[in-house]
Amino acid sequence: MRAVTRERTNSPVEERGCQDTMNSILGVLLTWTIVMTSCDAYCYVSSLKVSPGSQPEGCKDLQGVLRSFKTQWKNEACEICDCSYNGITCCSLMMTPIGYDENKCKAIFDPETCTHIAVQKENPLKPCEVPIYIG
Repeated sequence: MRAVTRERTNSPVEERGCQDTMNSILGVLLTWTIVMTSCDAYCYVSSLKVSPGSQPEGCKDLQGVLRSFKTQWKNEACEICDCSYNGITCCSLMMTPIGYDENKCKAIFDPETCTHIAVQKENPLKPCEVPIYIG
C-alpha cells in the first residue's frame, strides 16, 4: 500500500487573514517596546508592619503619617503612593526632558508638576523645544 500525501495550499483569503494577524501582533509588540523603552519610572513597596495580636489601622508613610487603607497621595519626593493591606506602594511621577539642545538650554525642576522644564540658558523665561519626556 502506498501512502499518498497531498500538499495543503492556503487560499488567498486564509493567507491574507494570517498576514493581518501577524501584522497586528508585530504592531502590539513594537508599541510595547517603545512604551517600555521610554518609561524610566520606578516603584517600590514598603511592607505593612503588624504587631503580633494587633489589627493594623493603615500604613505609616516615611514621615510617620498614618494613612488609611485604600488611599492615595503624592509625597514630597514626587511619588504617587497608595496604602493597601500589603503595605505602601510608591511610584515616581518625575518627568525628565531628553533630546533638547543642551548647549542652549538647561533643565530646571518644577516641584508642583514634578517635571524638569527645559529653558534657555540666556533667558530662563523662554522654554526650549523638547521632543520627549521620560519618566
